Amino acid sequence: MNGNKHILILLLSLFLLPSCAFLQDLFGEPEPEKPPVVIDKHPEEKEDTLVIDEPQEKEDHIKDKKDEQKGKWAKRDVYRISYILPFHLDRTELENLMSQDNITGMQSLASLEFYEGSLMALDTLQEMGLNLEVSLFDDLRDVGRLEDILDQYEMIQSDVVIGPLFNSSLEVASEWAKANEKFIVSPLSPSSSAAKENPWFLMANSTLGTQLQTLLLSWTKQSVNYRIIIASKGETGTDSLIKAEVIKAWDALKVDGYKPQLAFANSAEAVQNSMIQGRDNFVFLASTDELFVNGMMRQLSLYTKNYDLEVGGLSPVLDMESLSLDYFENLHFQYPSAYWVNPLSPKLENFINDFGKRYNSNPTDYAMRGYDLTLYVGYLLLQNGPFLPEGFSRPRPTRKMLYEFKFGPSLTSDGATDFYENKNVYILRFDNYRFEQVRE
Repeated sequence: MNGNKHILILLLSLFLLPSCAFLQDLFGEPEPEKPPVVIDKHPEEKEDTLVIDEPQEKEDHIKDKKDEQKGKWAKRDVYRISYILPFHLDRTELENLMSQDNITGMQSLASLEFYEGSLMALDTLQEMGLNLEVSLFDDLRDVGRLEDILDQYEMIQSDVVIGPLFNSSLEVASEWAKANEKFIVSPLSPSSSAAKENPWFLMANSTLGTQLQTLLLSWTKQSVNYRIIIASKGETGTDSLIKAEVIKAWDALKVDGYKPQLAFANSAEAVQNSMIQGRDNFVFLASTDELFVNGMMRQLSLYTKNYDLEVGGLSPVLDMESLSLDYFENLHFQYPSAYWVNPLSPKLENFINDFGKRYNSNPTDYAMRGYDLTLYVGYLLLQNGPFLPEGFSRPRPTRKMLYEFKFGPSLTSDGATDFYENKNVYILRFDNYRFEQVRE
């Protein structure tokens, strides 16, 4: 990476992925702690012209805190971003990694891919004129290790912290952020368990409730005469938790006109008994059990001959290898996604080319997420200073971003800001054997 006033402090070992009831960890046990490697590099600074879009609706936030400490939130010449992104490297690999500036070729882990994208965004931000000090740490998936990191000088001086990833670590980091009035960004997890009553907590991945509400709302807008059926395997385990979240999302949803009651089924036959001919029937698969989902989709595909029927679910369904693409096509399977990049976008083509020139590989979803999140956070610092919510309602660098973050407050029952989350959820629908965005 080209460098100018970039100080990278790396303490690396194990990678973590977001913890949610239906998501799996991808990597094994952590290696012993490794000593830090410090690298200082210097990039050139250039002017940059942005194409901006209309600002989103301005939200209420912790304005009183900002007014009390105007000096703390004033714009500055230099800002600090700290990452807590675990890796699985020994010291030799780490030194080779940083000296060769080619991460994917050395170690194809999601954490490294995320950081690759972040490095590209950091270079773009430098070209915009943003001066950053960047620190990168690893918490070894150990709360004690994380507490040691949070006590370090670089963390106390940080304006924004991106990570950690697991909920157990996020809960500790969230309390630290609240006590020290530091903004912390959860980059991947859709769980809000660590975010309660903390307006310093930002979720880049929308909560499960927000994703479900967006899908259900989309269905109500696709038809004026519809039926929604929730299919789940049982009343215990993960399926019951997903079912409860769907019910909660539906109860909280405000729709125009008549709002029908949900129907429930635990078998394809029960779904058929709940469907109504002449109506648009939407079936949500509240399950991550592959055998149940496979059997349900196979049978529901047969029902499309006699019913207007479409099926939705959550993203883990896409990883079920036993499912035929014909099921997805016949049922026009739909799911909510809090991060999606149009594969036909010219911006994506340019990013792939630039990424390939730098790393000799194609970017993964993690690389694109790292790029967009770092670019967005850095742009907020550049344009609005360290009080990030001040910029949520203002224009964003959409010409450069692959995906557009739209943060807004999640409110408590009395209307106070509970935490901030990304509200930009896409509904993707399988049609002509590929997923496309459902447009209202």
